[in-house]
Amino acid sequence: MKQPFAWETAIAWKNKDRIVIRGYDVNELTGNISFGEHFHLVLRGELPTPEVGRMTEAIMVNMAEHAMSPSSATVRFATSGGAELNAAVAAGVAGIGRLHGTADRPAEMFLGVAARAEQDGLSDREAAAKVVAEMRERRERMPGFHHAQHIRDPRTVRLMELSDSLGVTGRYVEIARAMEDATEDVFGRRVWINGPGAMGCIGLDMGYEPLQLKALFIVCRSLSLCAHSIEEVTREKGWRASSNSPMVQPLDLSMQGPDHYDGPADRTLSR
Repeated sequence: MKQPFAWETAIAWKNKDRIVIRGYDVNELTGNISFGEHFHLVLRGELPTPEVGRMTEAIMVNMAEHAMSPSSATVRFATSGGAELNAAVAAGVAGIGRLHGTADRPAEMFLGVAARAEQDGLSDREAAAKVVAEMRERRERMPGFHHAQHIRDPRTVRLMELSDSLGVTGRYVEIARAMEDATEDVFGRRVWINGPGAMGCIGLDMGYEPLQLKALFIVCRSLSLCAHSIEEVTREKGWRASSNSPMVQPLDLSMQGPDHYDGPADRTLSR
């Protein structure tokens, strides 16, 4: 006889009286650990060391808000159309893609450099230089490097300083730094590690996997997305199209006329 269906999970269980997360009663955790430590516990199954817990918290603060970005703009447009908070935030999370909030992609690249070093019998620094040169030759974007708005991302310096001072820095931060150094010869200028790149290499040195780092970005950036949705619904009239506004709104008709159209000229349907 078949057993009744049940969700099999190593994350948590509950009954009428208790909620247990990775073996810990939720009430024992409540008030005794930080949210960064809890994030590590839920995703990785164990409480972090104090250094990893503090670094996780620091990344969450550092990456939570970045003013107008693809995800926050998406949230505002969804909210202006009348979407509820949860739906608007979900739309913003969907806007976190290959070119925005991608700590997982640089992490995968740094893992690839480490694998290349072991495969070819190279030092990490030699492998880093080879990978940078090959990516340049193929005209591939280096995820985690350069930021179009900042050039040198101000978040990176602080994250790297903390990683060094907490003793978190390891092989993958050094690989990222070697890749940044290599850009001087390959590009003729320095291409700086950006915030998600710093998050990627530091996260690997803390033991996180690439998808877990993507989850970390989604979790902390969702705070910002909630704030942008709430502000949009409380300060704006909706639809972002009001001609009575003191500024031209993104959906104003003046931005949608023939002056901004470069498709086919007027034509008629012939039969």
